[in-house]
Amino acid sequence: MRNHAAVAGVGLTATTSPGRQTASKTELCQEAVDRALAHSGLRRAEIDAVVVGNIDGFEATSTAGRTIVPALGLAPGTSVYIVNTGGTTGGGVFNLAASLVRGGEAERVLCVGPSTFDGPVDLQAVINTALPVAMEQPLGIDGVHVGGMFAAAYQSRYGVADEVLELCAAQQREHAAKNPYAHIRKPLPPETAATPITTPLTLGMVCPVSSGATAVVVTTETIARRLDRNPVVRIAAYGSVADTHLGTGRHDFSSCEVLALLADRIYKDAGIMDPRRELDVLEIFSPYAPMQLILLEDLGMCGRGEAPHLVRDGSLHVDGDLPTNLSGGPHSTNPGVAAQLAPVAYIALQLMGQAAGGVQVAEARRGLAHSTGSAWWQFHTLAILEKTE
Repeated sequence: MRNHAAVAGVGLTATTSPGRQTASKTELCQEAVDRALAHSGLRRAEIDAVVVGNIDGFEATSTAGRTIVPALGLAPGTSVYIVNTGGTTGGGVFNLAASLVRGGEAERVLCVGPSTFDGPVDLQAVINTALPVAMEQPLGIDGVHVGGMFAAAYQSRYGVADEVLELCAAQQREHAAKNPYAHIRKPLPPETAATPITTPLTLGMVCPVSSGATAVVVTTETIARRLDRNPVVRIAAYGSVADTHLGTGRHDFSSCEVLALLADRIYKDAGIMDPRRELDVLEIFSPYAPMQLILLEDLGMCGRGEAPHLVRDGSLHVDGDLPTNLSGGPHSTNPGVAAQLAPVAYIALQLMGQAAGGVQVAEARRGLAHSTGSAWWQFHTLAILEKTE
């Protein structure tokens, strides 16, 4: 029988804004790693590989390898892998760890998602440099503008009212209020939330810039059972996909077409025939609240243009039939790489019956973790985790 990879431990730190953060990037990673190792029952000396994320555009390329990893107290000779896949770096960290374990290259891998945005003074100016230089950079387009384009395209195509977009934001903030690791845990004052940013996005629909860290321990299913991980959280399937770098190369801004292709492949790998019925809990990367509508449809949770019904009828709440972003998601907490790895952490906790803040999906057996990013949301990762006794 194949020795699957499994999640053995999770470590999350509390988050805040970079300006109010009292711990350094390295100290945050140390705290997250301490918690993940304690949760797993493994000692530092037992870790044989560490995978850490580092988005070069936001920080020096040597930050992870020269500053963070040496401070984690791991044994000499521990293999070090540094991943940079832009907005999916956290998901890429987890994918590589799972591949190392499944391929027999390592048995106990530590995944580290550092905080990303502590350094840049003008975050949106840095994001602008990731856009194609011929036309889009000179226009001054940044991440918020791109988020607005997708939301506007979806709203136009399906005739979605502003109230639905606002409800997407309100529901995710409501979930975040119960998450002790979330950054924004209270609704914004109505007049502040309604401040226009870029049509149709308002301030209440846009994620904060956060500071925090996430760590996850990946090992073999055999070792996880030996650690008395009951239930064991098996990594059933995982993968990544990329679309064109050019915004002009996209066919439709009301969807992320390549995510639908990736989802089909991942579902087949995990033996899932009907994702809406067979997935019990989702954590999807929607830093701009309306993105949730697009991603749910690309993931096959409903037909095109039908996601607003899921928001209106309460399906996405903990007691609904498709609990989604019960952590509050990146719309409420976005520390960069840490936020991209966090969906895996939150899904693992749900399946272990240890949901953050006690917002536990009853009898959750299978969950999906998603991350996306880069200039035009062209990169995506997915992972299916499942509980095994």
